Amino acid sequence: MHPVFHSEFIGLDWPILFIGHIIMFWSLTVRLDWSWIPLTDYEKLCGSKGDVYRAQVSLLEKTFLNS
Repeated sequence: MHPVFHSEFIGLDWPILFIGHIIMFWSLTVRLDWSWIPLTDYEKLCGSKGDVYRAQVSLLEKTFLNS
C-alpha cells in the first residue's frame, strides 16, 4: 500500500512541510485556552498573583522590622 501523499507530485519538499507543521502547532498553542489546567502553588507564584504576594510579604517584613 503506497502513501497517499507524494511530495514530488505536489511539488513540496519536507522542509516546507516541517515549517508548516511548526507554524500550525505554534498557532494552536497560542489560540487555545489553557486555563483549565490546574497550576501548582509554585506556578501560581510565578504569575501576576505572585507579584501581589511578594509585595504583601515585603510589606509585612518592613512592618516587622520597624516594630
